[in-house]
Amino acid sequence: MDFNELYEAHFQRIYQYIYYMVSDAGLAEDLTQETFLRVYKGKFRQEAAMSTYIRQIARNLVYDHYRKKALIKWLPFQKKHEGKAEHFVPHDWILQSEDRRLLYEALQSLKTEHREVLIYRKIEELSLEETCEILGWSAMKVANTQRSAMKALERILGGDEYGFTQSFKGSK
Repeated sequence: MDFNELYEAHFQRIYQYIYYMVSDAGLAEDLTQETFLRVYKGKFRQEAAMSTYIRQIARNLVYDHYRKKALIKWLPFQKKHEGKAEHFVPHDWILQSEDRRLLYEALQSLKTEHREVLIYRKIEELSLEETCEILGWSAMKVANTQRSAMKALERILGGDEYGFTQSFKGSK
């Protein structure tokens, strides 16, 4: 597969993951571009699947971004008096309905590791094994983190009157 095909095959998911993690369309675009630049310049050793390799690069770039800002323990947030800039991005569909907006906001308030596991397992629907490989965690840690994340999401959503966690529980 040449680089253009690789880019087309993986761009959407990588951008989506980064956008969920950083909550900023411009930054997500920059980090996605940097991800594929590193893929292009890097040497893939075929120790894992290409998709896993690309996701690990994206994940490392997101974490590097927060380390540089000393925010890794504090998720990106905005005070209520600060307005979020409106951007048209490929994932604006998630903000189109009130239910999805509430779920998106709840995801943003989760701890980084909780949000990351839910993105991989529930939104991207990766298998337990794929998630373990990307995160470098044991299956037990992924499963426990997923369970904790679902409980935290339910608490944030106020007992989940919208049924979000139930629909998440129904998938993988």
